[in-house]
Amino acid sequence: MSHHPSSLSLLKRGCSRTCLAVFALLFILNPVHASASEDGRPYSESASESAKVEQLEEMVVTATRSPEEIREIPAKVEVIDRQEIELTSGETITEQLKKNSSIGVIEYPGALAGIGIRGFRPEFSGITKHSLILINGRPAGATNLATITSDNIERIEVLKGPASSLYGGEAMGGVINVITRRNTGTLAGRAEAGFGSFRTNFQKGGIGGRIWKNLDLDIAARRYEQAGDIEMGNGEERKHTGFITRDGSFHLGMDIGSHWRTDLTVDGYQGRDIETPGDTFDGDARSGYKDIDRYGVDFRLGGQVTRDYRLDITAYHTGESSEYYKRYYGWSSPVEVSPYRSYDYDIYWTGVQVKNQYDWGIHRIVAGFDWQDIDRTSRSYNLDGSRKAPYSPDESRENWAGYVETIWRFMDERLTVTAGGRYDTFDVETRKTPYKTDFIPGSDDFSQFSPRGGVNYLFDNGLRVHTTLGQAFVPPAAAQLAGYSERVVGGVTMITKGNPDLDPETSLTFDFGLGYENPALALNFDMTYFHTEVDDKITRLKNGNVTTYENSLSARMDGMEWELQWDFGKYLDWNRSISLFTNATWMIRAEEENSRDNWEDIHNVATYTVNYGLMYDDGMFDARLHFRSQGTMKDYDWNAVGYPVICYPCFTVADLVMGATFLDHHRVMLRVDNLFDKYYYEKKGFPKPGIAAYLSYRFEF
Repeated sequence: MSHHPSSLSLLKRGCSRTCLAVFALLFILNPVHASASEDGRPYSESASESAKVEQLEEMVVTATRSPEEIREIPAKVEVIDRQEIELTSGETITEQLKKNSSIGVIEYPGALAGIGIRGFRPEFSGITKHSLILINGRPAGATNLATITSDNIERIEVLKGPASSLYGGEAMGGVINVITRRNTGTLAGRAEAGFGSFRTNFQKGGIGGRIWKNLDLDIAARRYEQAGDIEMGNGEERKHTGFITRDGSFHLGMDIGSHWRTDLTVDGYQGRDIETPGDTFDGDARSGYKDIDRYGVDFRLGGQVTRDYRLDITAYHTGESSEYYKRYYGWSSPVEVSPYRSYDYDIYWTGVQVKNQYDWGIHRIVAGFDWQDIDRTSRSYNLDGSRKAPYSPDESRENWAGYVETIWRFMDERLTVTAGGRYDTFDVETRKTPYKTDFIPGSDDFSQFSPRGGVNYLFDNGLRVHTTLGQAFVPPAAAQLAGYSERVVGGVTMITKGNPDLDPETSLTFDFGLGYENPALALNFDMTYFHTEVDDKITRLKNGNVTTYENSLSARMDGMEWELQWDFGKYLDWNRSISLFTNATWMIRAEEENSRDNWEDIHNVATYTVNYGLMYDDGMFDARLHFRSQGTMKDYDWNAVGYPVICYPCFTVADLVMGATFLDHHRVMLRVDNLFDKYYYEKKGFPKPGIAAYLSYRFEF
């Protein structure tokens, strides 16, 4: 079927697959040129060399899928650099994002986390979301962001706003691109160990650099154990909160001549005996534990053939699996039993990205195609270990897409105009699922076109104006399109079936911002207003004993984002950096329809999130005092009769991180989380830990 004919009038549905295949072949046959790899890092330079790192921080790749200066692009992009990552308290990417980019997150004890950007509620599971996570430009292959840790990250690029014109579905709120460490310079390494509150101990290590004249290698590994239970800000212990995690990465790169390069990267995460305490309302009656595995493998080939053309090809395969174990059986009156496996799942992503970049003088055209296949399998178990029907059927989703992004520069390169679009086709399928006898498999297909444009203008005094307008979409889930199941309730057969005529959920976003950069004052500032209209939200429709899905509701979000950093140590010409910083998201409005004529605030979206503090660095000692203030937000009280809507209280939490480097190779770090022992929660029933301190020693060689 075809959706939104007005937007797709120039694209004929019947030739979509054939056209995309031809499109890809033509791109492969036309070599292209650029100055950097897919993640924006020059192939011949080392990310560990400070002068080159400073240069890299001026470049971003996520906004256009090509390296561009951040001050010249219209899209709103924030960069979290390596020093900020190290001086930010938190082991996962969600901690980094909420403290450095003011986006919304949801985190549960037991390694479960997700994000939401610009008023979209945070999501922590499923293959269909409103925010896209990339690792070095390719899909991360992680529905649970707690499995992406911050230890081996060089920088994080946060693209706020719609990006379906480049990345397809799930890029409605924005895109997070995690760029890992890669050293192509002199071989160097590090080893670190530490301990802290809640009987925590951790060990980390890594080595990287050029091992042959055209060969470089990076290896990193980390083990983190919290052997004890956390203590909350009210002084009470939260049982069943211990865990062990391990993660690591391997990268091998080779220069082929002076213009081509190949890279092989493998990364993985393993969580064992991760305890899940459940809601405090239930005491221990919902506690259990789980094991989590995630891995990713990608192979890249990129090179310059002529002065103006470059080709980059990436092939990847990633996987995520979880096994859940319960200690209690039953729901209304739980009975303690020996731990048993209740549920597990596997999700696999396989894909190919082909990107061509053509430089036409000072202008640039980026074009390519993406192919991705996702497969999900679920299994459920009885108390005795025998199999039973899972709640969700097995499913798959295949996506082909072609895109073009153009970057035009005028008026002595003061004015930058970007324009582009992407055409996606999807084939989704619900498959025959063992033990699920009430279910009939089905399949469906649909397509979507997503345009985006932007303008950026630079003034002589350091002021810049930027604006974008773009459409984005989120594809329907396979079960919403093609599912069919039956169950008997009180003698009546209740039917839930998919709707093959569903359209993707779509959005239109406009943003406008003012930025100011003054190197003499050591000041950098940006403020952006955004407005988003969401249409065709997919909701349940019940008619007698039949439940299906329809495109019926809308949502709208308005807000302000700002970030400011002033290094008054540099401004006063002191031989050190002393920076005041703040970044924030203030939601003017975030509301959605719960019926055709009734609007309500979007739940789990805070009215504001503000980060602010002070960062110091004199070359030997560095420190960061960080405050995070979150406003009120609404949610259902799932433990009260009728599930009434409640309002969460606002809170402010402080963290302190300090590091000292001595004798060139030695470094000691102290991290204090929740400095003032605040009792607070971001999700009712799941309070965060109270004050906690961690001390570590690192040797660099």
